[in-house]
Amino acid sequence: MDHFQLWDAIKLELHNSIAEGFTFDTYVNSLTPVTLISNDNGTGTLYLTTTHKQVEEAWKQPNGDYFQAFAQAAMVATQKISGTPTFIQPTITLLADSMTSVAPFADSTASQPIFTPTSNNTMDFLTDSILNPNYRFDTYVVSQANGEAYNVARSIAENPIGSQYNPMFIYGESGLGKTHLMQAIGNEIIARNPDAKVKFITTEEFTNDWFEALRRTPEVVEAFKAEYRNVDLLLIDDIQFLASNKEKTNLNIQEEFFNTFNVITRNNHQVVMTSDKAPKDIPGIEDRLVSRFSMGYKANVTLPDIATRIGILRNEAENENIHIDNDVIEEIAAAVDTNIRDLKGIFNKLVAKVKFTNEPVDVKVAQELLEAENFERHRVITIPIIQDAVAEYFNVNVDDILGKKRTQEIVIPRQIAMYLAREITQESLPAIGRAFGGKDHTTVMHSTEKIDKLIEEDRNLDLQIRELREKLHE
Repeated sequence: MDHFQLWDAIKLELHNSIAEGFTFDTYVNSLTPVTLISNDNGTGTLYLTTTHKQVEEAWKQPNGDYFQAFAQAAMVATQKISGTPTFIQPTITLLADSMTSVAPFADSTASQPIFTPTSNNTMDFLTDSILNPNYRFDTYVVSQANGEAYNVARSIAENPIGSQYNPMFIYGESGLGKTHLMQAIGNEIIARNPDAKVKFITTEEFTNDWFEALRRTPEVVEAFKAEYRNVDLLLIDDIQFLASNKEKTNLNIQEEFFNTFNVITRNNHQVVMTSDKAPKDIPGIEDRLVSRFSMGYKANVTLPDIATRIGILRNEAENENIHIDNDVIEEIAAAVDTNIRDLKGIFNKLVAKVKFTNEPVDVKVAQELLEAENFERHRVITIPIIQDAVAEYFNVNVDDILGKKRTQEIVIPRQIAMYLAREITQESLPAIGRAFGGKDHTTVMHSTEKIDKLIEEDRNLDLQIRELREKLHE
């Protein structure tokens, strides 16, 4: 086995012990395998490189979490590859500085730095800014639900100076791609202007850097301000943690972020944040910060629909350069409707089977894998399914529902079918209209509004629609 094959196998095993998302991408995916050396005692050493000091430090402790997880993952991986479990030791070498530690925009109209760091040794505590190179716009699957947020993000990346969407505040549940979309802005700006100064940081890291600066000297505090305020783009993840600890709040962390935010935006530079809640719903955040967070563009990222989940899985398969049948992809997409992180976790387990076993990966294998992870395929309710169910319930023909008859016994079922299609599916009004024989979207809107009103007045109609819902979700 070569070092590339071994590292791929180990990474797949590490998914079981290292958190998905930013942690895995930063501390595992960012490493590059260089060579594999066989030792005299039957063990091996896998040499990897990183450009980030904090990654090197996290890996070099033999009793650390990453070292231990690697050793266990390597034993399983070598067993699968060669049939013999082998102890492999990781050795990480630091090569260069972070890709995002660069100078400000080369623009004669740009504001001059307000703070000037005095020496390199005053800044040795500051957290590196690490962007995941895989978090790009071309790897982000766009859906109807997130399309507007995607377009705003692209607009910011193309015109970051004086953007009307400042700040951009991306919120939603965990594992829905908020960090991906935010970092895509940073990667695009750097691709367009390698001299741009982009700073990506988690709120916890921002807080820790601030505490460390306060613990040192006034000179170090100024170095902290220079690092965070003299940027073209500040990307800050999980801003809800800014108020998660009363002790930290008492140390004026919110005031420091408020001042940092004001300096950056006053200089017409961009701030992008993510959170699990909308600004007004974050407990413990000062009103003045809620006001600042809400003054630009707020994007609510929601659960992806099945079409988006299928697109994500196809993207992942393409990135891994493997072929997975469409029916297998659709089986997984139909079952894993929790979040993108879970979806990719199941996909990674499937990839392991494709790469390291001789088992054919079919729908049955996918179902067994899903069952082991407590996921069950959900029936996808489409417009034709709704039309068939309504036609059967009211004892009319589907062709009549799709046609132009205006008799009462046809119009009411047709309107109910449109109402349920709008309620249950992810389809737009024009798409629903087209599915009902080319009706205009205003017809769909009128039908759904009429049924909505009738439900409040007609208990029998309300009962009929409840029964149809139950039938559709059986």
